[in-house]
Amino acid sequence: MGQSRRRRAVLAGAVIAVACAVAAPAQAATTKASSGHYGTWIQTAWNIDGRTLPCPVDLGLPAPAPSISCAANTFLTLKKNGRYVSNMPVFRANDADKGVYAVVELDAGKRDVIVFDDDGAVDSPRAYRVQVLRTAGASKTLIISLVMSTPGGGESKFKMLFAPKAG
Repeated sequence: MGQSRRRRAVLAGAVIAVACAVAAPAQAATTKASSGHYGTWIQTAWNIDGRTLPCPVDLGLPAPAPSISCAANTFLTLKKNGRYVSNMPVFRANDADKGVYAVVELDAGKRDVIVFDDDGAVDSPRAYRVQVLRTAGASKTLIISLVMSTPGGGESKFKMLFAPKAG
């Protein structure tokens, strides 16, 4: 099996695993073919447990924590062909700055999950909740979020906030 087919099979398997793990019993998950996710997004901030940290920011957390940083030019491009490009460390492994992604609709459209698998040598699919918010009089906002367990048994909520690239 070719590298491209193998990667798509891994991504499909990851999408199915996410759907099975997150979806409520008797509710099917479907891959979204059309969504407001496409395009180039510029990261504007991190929101950690309700506290917004505008870009640029660098928290410098120790490994294996995800990189909590963003510069003025931090971007994520989601293409209609299922490919992505990003300069964000959280979406990369082995210095691969591109890969494949899929958006999965869960819970009868109430929740969407985005699964990334970069083009690095190691298969490392990662899943996050994804939302596109449209508020009256403002441009849309892409929110990619993750809830992580903390050592004390609690949870921390991490959100990456993006605005569409102008032009």
